Amino acid sequence: MPQSCIRTGIRRAGLVVKASFHSALAVILRGLARFRWRLPIPVLGIGCGVLGLSMQKVTLNLGKYASVLLKALEYRGYDSTGAIFQDDQAKIALFKDVGAPSTLVKTLGIESQGGLMFCGQVRWATFGYVNKLNAQPHEVKCKRHIYGAHNGNITNTRELKQFLQQEGHAVVSDNDGEMLVHTIEHYFDVEMDKTGNPASPEGRKTAMRAAIIQAADKMIGSYAAVVVDPLTHTMYAIKAGSSLYFGIGELEGQRFALASSDLTAVLRYTKTLIPFREGEFMEYSATNHQIYAQRSLCFKRPSQSDEVYQAGDPIFAKPVYSKLRAEDVELLPEYNYFMEQEIHAQPESTGKLVKLFQGGSNTGKRMQLLLKQHGFDREFTPQMHSILQSEDYEQKLALFDKMVETDAVTRFYQTLPQFYREIYDETVKEDFVKKYFFSSEKNVFIDLLGNTFDKRRLLLAKALDSLVEAEDVADFNSGVERFLEKVRNTISNNRNAYTIACGTSFHATKVAAQFFNEIARVEIIPILPGDFRGEYSNSIKDNDLIIGVSQSGETKDLIDIFNDIDKMKLDVSKVVLVNNMNSTLGQEKSDVAIPILCGPEIAVPATKSFMNQITLFYYLALKTAEMKHEHPELMTSEADRKHIHSEMLKRRFKLLYDVPLLLKETIESTGDIIDNVAAKVYMEPSLHILATKISGVAMEGALKIRETVLNHAEGREASEFKHGPNTILGKNTVFGFKHVRSFVRSFSDLIDHIDDLATARNIPHQEVKEIFKALGAFMFTRNLPFNLSDEGTHLFNEVVSEHDFFEALYRNYPLIYVTGPDERDVNLTISQINTHKIRGANTFVIAEENDKLLKNASTNPNEDSYYAWGYIFLPKTGDTLMTCFSATIVLQLLALKMSVRKLTKLDRLKALDHGVHPDVPKNVSKSITVD
Repeated sequence: MPQSCIRTGIRRAGLVVKASFHSALAVILRGLARFRWRLPIPVLGIGCGVLGLSMQKVTLNLGKYASVLLKALEYRGYDSTGAIFQDDQAKIALFKDVGAPSTLVKTLGIESQGGLMFCGQVRWATFGYVNKLNAQPHEVKCKRHIYGAHNGNITNTRELKQFLQQEGHAVVSDNDGEMLVHTIEHYFDVEMDKTGNPASPEGRKTAMRAAIIQAADKMIGSYAAVVVDPLTHTMYAIKAGSSLYFGIGELEGQRFALASSDLTAVLRYTKTLIPFREGEFMEYSATNHQIYAQRSLCFKRPSQSDEVYQAGDPIFAKPVYSKLRAEDVELLPEYNYFMEQEIHAQPESTGKLVKLFQGGSNTGKRMQLLLKQHGFDREFTPQMHSILQSEDYEQKLALFDKMVETDAVTRFYQTLPQFYREIYDETVKEDFVKKYFFSSEKNVFIDLLGNTFDKRRLLLAKALDSLVEAEDVADFNSGVERFLEKVRNTISNNRNAYTIACGTSFHATKVAAQFFNEIARVEIIPILPGDFRGEYSNSIKDNDLIIGVSQSGETKDLIDIFNDIDKMKLDVSKVVLVNNMNSTLGQEKSDVAIPILCGPEIAVPATKSFMNQITLFYYLALKTAEMKHEHPELMTSEADRKHIHSEMLKRRFKLLYDVPLLLKETIESTGDIIDNVAAKVYMEPSLHILATKISGVAMEGALKIRETVLNHAEGREASEFKHGPNTILGKNTVFGFKHVRSFVRSFSDLIDHIDDLATARNIPHQEVKEIFKALGAFMFTRNLPFNLSDEGTHLFNEVVSEHDFFEALYRNYPLIYVTGPDERDVNLTISQINTHKIRGANTFVIAEENDKLLKNASTNPNEDSYYAWGYIFLPKTGDTLMTCFSATIVLQLLALKMSVRKLTKLDRLKALDHGVHPDVPKNVSKSITVD
C-alpha cells in the first residue's frame, strides 16, 4: 500500500516503536487481504470483430491498412488481437497475442507487413481461456490449407471439437473460431475429393461454397466469419447471425474489397457498400464479389413477391453509398476521449433530427425551391442518382465533372445570381463544409469535391446536396407516416403497443412511454426482450404493434424476438428505430424502419444514440397526438379531448425544436458543479440515482456510471427506494477505497495507543508483537488469545472492550435525486431527501432551481456529523419532459468526470488491469452479437 495513504501516528523515535508499528500493520494487512490492488478482468463473451481485406496487387502498406482496421475495432471490446498476411503466392505470416490492437500492431510488427490479403480479428473471449493459443485468426492444414477467424458464439464448440478430433483434425485450442475454420476445412476436403480436377480454381471455389453451406448445418450459434482459400486468393465473408459489412473501393490506385464486423471500420476506406443480409455469404477478391445463400432464405418485400433462395443460389445486390460521416470516427484535438466528444456533439446530433422534423435546413429548402421553380430538379435528379450509384470515388467524380460542363448546369449557373445572391456569393464557401449544413448525415457532393473548389462546381454540389436532403426528408416523412398508420390501426382495434430494446435503448423506451402517455395519451409498454418472452409472447394478437429500438440494428436478443413473432403468423406490425438502416433489423425484420441519425458512436457507453432516440420518440409522440387531434374518433375519452388541442401541440413542438439549444446551455452552465459532485462521489463503491417519475433517466444515468466508473450504481423511481433498497443506508458492508483508507488510519492510531500503553506498563516488545497478532485475528474472527501474559491479556481486553474496530469503515451513502419542476414532483423529492438523509445519506440534486429543494438538500440533519450535498441547476424550462433531456446530459457528464478521475487515481496507484475507461470499459461491447 502506498505510504501516502497511511498516517503512521508515531510520536516517538526508536527502532522498537517502528518495528512494532510495521509488524502490527503487517497483521492488519494480512487480515485485509481481500482488498487487492490487482483487479483481473473477467472475460465475458460479448463483442469481437473480424476483418478480411483483399487488394488487387501486392502492397507494402497492407500492414498499415490492417493496423488502422484493427484499432478501429478496439472500442467493441478486446482481450486478444491477431492478423494473417498473405502474398500473391500462398506464403502466410501469422501474428497474434493477448492484448489491445493499439499496442500489438506495433509490438508484433503488424504495421510493417506487406501483402495481397489480410485476415484479422479482435477477440473478446467466449470459448477458451485468454491466451495466445486461443487468439484468432487460425491457420489449419490437417486436410486442406485454409485460414480464417470469426465473431460470435458457436455454442456446440465442445461437440465440434470431439467430432473434428475423431475425423483426424489436429485441434490445438479451445476456441470456437478454430472449430469453425476446421469444420469448413473438413467439408472442403470432402468436396475437393469429389472434384475431377483438384487444381481447378473454379472447382476449388465450388467446393468451398459447398463446404460453407454444410458447415453451417453442423454448427449451432450466431456468428460472422472470414475464411480464406490461400491457393485461389479467394476470401469468404459469412453472415450467420452476427453483424457483417462489405465495402469496395480504391487504395493506391488499385481496387480493394473489405469485410468487417463493424461499419465504422469499413468507412475508414470506403463509403461504397454491398448490402449483406443474414444467411448470406460473400465470395470475393479485390476485383470480384458474389453473394450466395448459405441456407434456404425468404426475404419479405412490401407490396412485392418474396425473395426466395435455396442454399448455394447466387444473389444479386446493388452497391449503395453510405452517407455516414467518416470523420465522426476520429477524435478531434479539443477532446481527450470519444465519450467526451460524443456528449458535446449532442446539440448537433439532435439538431440534425430537429431539422429533419422541420423539413430540412433553411438553406437547403431555399435551393430546392429555386431548382423546382426553374425545372432543374427534374433535370438534375437522374444524374444525381447515377453519380450516387457509382461504385467508386473516381467514377463518381468523373460523372460529376462531366455534369458540370452540361448546358443544364450552365443555365443553372446563369440563373442563380438573379434570384438568390446569398447562395451564389463565394463568401459562403466555408459554410458548405460545416458538419451539419444539411440535415442529412453528410453533404455527399461537397464531400466528393474534397479541396477542389470553384464557383460552378461548388454551386452544383450544393444544388445536388439539397436534392439529396429533399429525398432524405421525404424518406423520413414516409417512414413516420407509415408508423402513424400502424399506431392508428392498433388504437382503432384497442390492441397493445410494445417497445422492445436492451440496455440504453431500453431506458430510452422507458422515457418514450412517458412521452406517449403525457403528450398523446397512448399507452406504450416498454419491455426487455427476455421479459417479453416470459410475460407477453403468448398474449400477442393481431393488430398489436411492436417497436424495436437498437443503435446498431444488430442486437441479437431483439432479432430473436422479431424472428419469434414472424413464426406466429399473426398480423402484427413491426417498426424499428435504428441508427444503421443497412442493418439486419433495418433491412430484413421490420415493416417500417426510422433512422435515429446520431452518426457513429465510438465510445462503448452510448450517449448520442440515447439522446437522439428520446428526441425521435418525443416527435413521434407529438405526431401521434396531432393525428388524434385531426381524427377525433381516435379520442377515447373526454380527458383526451381536453388535453390534445392545437395550443398544446404548438407549445410542445416549440419545446422540441429548442432541445439542441437546451443541451448546449446545459453543457455550458453545469460543468463546474458537475466536477465538484464528481470529486465527492467518484470513489464511492455504490450509489443510487432516484428520479421522481422519470425513472428511465435514472436508469440510464446509473448505467453510464456502472459502465465507465465500475462503481455499483442503480437507478429507480424515487419512491421505490424506501421499499427495501433503503436498507443500505447507515451501517453496511459495501466498502470502497475511502472506507479502507479511513479504517487503516483508525487502526494506525490504535497501534499508537497500544504502543504507548505497553511502554507505560513495561510490557516487552515481543509481547507487544503478540498482542498485535492477536488483535488482527480477533477483529475478523472474534477468537480470543490464550498465549499472552496476564499483563498482555489485560491490555488486550482493555483495548477490545473500548474500541469499535469497524466504526471507521462506515460513511454516508450517496443518493442522487433527479426531478422535474412540477410542484408535486418537487414535494415528493423533498420528502424522499428528508426521509433518507437522517438515516445516513448524502444528498445530490439534479433539477431546475427551486428554493425549497435547495434548502432541504443543503441542511445537515446532524450538526455533529459530516454531511455532503450538491445541487446541479438545470436550465429553467418549467416542463418535466424537458428535464429528460437536460438531466440526461448532466448524468452523462457526471459519469465521464467520475471515470476520468478514477482512471487517473488508479493509474497513479499502479492498480493493474482496473478496467476503468470512459471509452472502452472492461466486459462491455458496442454491439451485442452473441446470445
